[in-house]
Amino acid sequence: MKNQKSTRRTFLQNSSLVLLGAGLSEKNLLIPQSETDRQDTPKIKEYRRLGRTGAMVSDIGSGIPYNETVLKAVLNAGVNFIETSESYSNGRNETMIGNVIKNFEREKLFIATKANPEYRIFKSADDIIRRTEESLGRLQTDYIDLYMIHQAQNLVAVKNDYFHRACDTLKKNGKIRFTGLSCHGTSWYEEPKESLEDILMAAVEDTRFDVLLIPYNFLSPEMGERVLNACKEKDIGTMIMKSNPVEALEYYDNIVRRGEELGHTDQKDYDKLKSLMENAGRFFELYNMTDIEQIKDGAIQFILTNKNVGTICCRFRNFSDIEKYVKLSGTTINDRIAKILFDFKEYLGFLNCRIGCNICEQACPHRIPVNTIMRYNYYFQSQKMEKEAMQYYHQLKSAKPGLCNHCEGCCEMACPYGVATQSLLTIAHENLSFNDPFLT
Repeated sequence: MKNQKSTRRTFLQNSSLVLLGAGLSEKNLLIPQSETDRQDTPKIKEYRRLGRTGAMVSDIGSGIPYNETVLKAVLNAGVNFIETSESYSNGRNETMIGNVIKNFEREKLFIATKANPEYRIFKSADDIIRRTEESLGRLQTDYIDLYMIHQAQNLVAVKNDYFHRACDTLKKNGKIRFTGLSCHGTSWYEEPKESLEDILMAAVEDTRFDVLLIPYNFLSPEMGERVLNACKEKDIGTMIMKSNPVEALEYYDNIVRRGEELGHTDQKDYDKLKSLMENAGRFFELYNMTDIEQIKDGAIQFILTNKNVGTICCRFRNFSDIEKYVKLSGTTINDRIAKILFDFKEYLGFLNCRIGCNICEQACPHRIPVNTIMRYNYYFQSQKMEKEAMQYYHQLKSAKPGLCNHCEGCCEMACPYGVATQSLLTIAHENLSFNDPFLT
């Protein structure tokens, strides 16, 4: 009990950090006016220095813009950071961004895109340069502010000579300004020697990356905070993804409410999830809450409170999302919400795998890539990227949760966080598969 109180006290103290102020002069504001520039739309209140790039970026950034109309409104709300990749919708996301940003003052925007290595390797420096030119064409711009390695899954990717040689040439030619790297985690069944933290720390020590895109949220902040501190010491900018694990609660609550529609989901998994959700109801009784919006806001504010964070990549799907995310700009978490988030972990932490944790995968007799599958399900249920998530899952050449029905639950027995891994994997498989030939 003493350790639990100490941990809670530390959590509250860390969540009450005072943000490092980052002012913005008039010349940094976006000027264009359009039908999407509504007077009642909240505006970005804080801009932060993105490490050694020196760029002042909105603390709430745009991750994978959804459509042109929404992106215009996002930019007019003061968001000046846009993150995308050549692989998103096979380049169509870059094209959509290009159609929008050509009507804005380019120098006041910060555009980040990524090169996605085929089969986790790059063919040559020339191939990367060619692909960069194609991204520039789709984005309709003369330069890319930040060019990144997409989903680095091992230390080899960090040191990839093709990428670094290509970027040296691209910088000399004025095609890109800075370089970066993103990492979601590793596939333990394929590369068991390196963790998410190993890869990110190697990128920090490499010194050639100006910005890192990392997962970080209140459910498992320790690893993220170590990486953020290391980035601060090296003056490396930081972008945050996987910021809000709270949305999983709504999804699984809906599943419990419509249990008869679960299709092939095993009844025992449904019964277990239902029991866990009913027990978790005490959390809402404790705080007399009727909805979870304040917890969702708190998850973002938890991150904004950390002064080592540059920007959070939020996905704006509609105008409601603009209201939801932009209003949080410049805010920090208070002690009451910090305590609610701490208790959320205690009561509802069973709904989310922890970022970069491969403990259950090491215990799985079938070597199922639990973290990867959970990430795809996150795309499906929270990001509303159903088609993409199902495609990623179909391409996953590994054992899949169809085998879990015949397992005693080695993953759950190994999990130190009490995650209902077996049940969640079963639901993920139900979401993502369609007569999948790689079931076993």
